[in-house]
Amino acid sequence: MSSIRFYTTSGCHLCDEAYAMLVPVAQRRGHSIERVDIMDDPRAEAAYAESIPVVECEGRAEALRWPFDTASLYRYLP
Repeated sequence: MSSIRFYTTSGCHLCDEAYAMLVPVAQRRGHSIERVDIMDDPRAEAAYAESIPVVECEGRAEALRWPFDTASLYRYLP
């Protein structure tokens, strides 16, 4: 099982919506999800403060930034 990172922060309603889409897709693809609050990670805050929610998967050069939908998640996740 590989891990993907989901960048979020508290009180982000878009993050809640994105996470609800991500969970079933990740489970079907055999991925675990590591939730990363950007406020706890200076690198993530610098990179994603204006674009959360963001999904990052090993082996991908680019992260998947909001807005995305279920079809985008299936295309992005291996």
